[in-house]
Amino acid sequence: MKIFLVAGEASGDLHASHVVRSLRGRWKSLGKADAELDLVGWGGDRMEAEGMRLLSHYRDRAFMGLVEVLRNLRTVLGYLEKAKADIVREQPDLIFLVDNPGFNLKLAEFAKELGIPVHYYIAPKAWAWNEGRVKKMRKCIDALYVIFPFEVGFFGDRGMPCIYVGNPIFEEMNRNMRFAQSHGGFGVKLADLVGSETEHVVLLMPGSRKNEVKSLLPAFIKTALMENAAARCLVAGAPGLDSEFYDQILAEAVQDGKISIVEKSRVAVIFGATYEILAQLGDGKYMQGWGLASPWKGKGTALVASGTATLETALWGVPQVVAYQVNAITYWAAKWLVKLKWVSLVNILLQRGLVEEHLQDVRAEVLLGALKRLSERENEIAAGYAELQEYLSLPDGKLPSEAIAEKMMFG
Repeated sequence: MKIFLVAGEASGDLHASHVVRSLRGRWKSLGKADAELDLVGWGGDRMEAEGMRLLSHYRDRAFMGLVEVLRNLRTVLGYLEKAKADIVREQPDLIFLVDNPGFNLKLAEFAKELGIPVHYYIAPKAWAWNEGRVKKMRKCIDALYVIFPFEVGFFGDRGMPCIYVGNPIFEEMNRNMRFAQSHGGFGVKLADLVGSETEHVVLLMPGSRKNEVKSLLPAFIKTALMENAAARCLVAGAPGLDSEFYDQILAEAVQDGKISIVEKSRVAVIFGATYEILAQLGDGKYMQGWGLASPWKGKGTALVASGTATLETALWGVPQVVAYQVNAITYWAAKWLVKLKWVSLVNILLQRGLVEEHLQDVRAEVLLGALKRLSERENEIAAGYAELQEYLSLPDGKLPSEAIAEKMMFG
């Protein structure tokens, strides 16, 4: 059996890696040889580490925003043609697409023309904008796996049956908890990163794309240290970026007067440990279920770029402020196209403004007020986070990747 998988960014690579692992595990449980299951495609390091043959890495093709995509349209179209050529050459029995609808729906149409069954994980957010995509989805998607309960009704009412498999964030949270249980703690300990004498840590999550980080990181640093000059700032390094890139951003921020050399010295960029840091800074409720606790409870906050990271931060129980800034044309186009009152997944799912959102105006003076207000809203935020936990809990105790692997192999 050959499956062609496609993920276009860091989060897709993470979630798809669990599916790759579950597919191999389920295949092995059937007593079949590993060589008889060929997993190949476009993704990232995590998918490759779990046993997928990697043909193209997402970091080479990550563009964010309307203007950025248009500027690189010829390159984007070139990637699409290359992906199609890879599918034709590999001749898979099934294609598995993760999120990234602008690219992946075109691949779904192409695969359908070739008679290849299409399975799609993390549905296009047609409930936010471009509902017309559902018509295309009905024609080219054979199995749709959704990660929010309300999506079942939304897509079902529009003739696109789907399956709620639970939210993949829990899958990665559970992986971290299992590691901590079996090793007597986390592999990355906050005390080792910031020193045991530190009283406050601010986790900065400025996104996974270069233009996001350039836009947000200097303002995030300035905000955090204006609130508490003795705080330590930990930057969640994106998997598709490297330390040299962050060094350059920080150096330019000092040169441009956005942050001082002293403020820069309070910052450390950490790769591959975001969930471990969130777990230790969180309210501890998720950890309690695993018999674990952290001495850092109540000592951390987060400044987060709008996106999946806002939900990850909430599920671990870390108070947060959400901010985002894009090209002005992209922003106004989004305001016209997107039919949502909020941009963070936390607020969208709860249908209320639990976390403060600041779009376009990300000046430190603006974000500082929001950061200070977190302590005043501690109980309200904790209650909202608990509500999210319950709403997104896994059905039947089965992990998303397990449910997906079962469906792909047996229908």
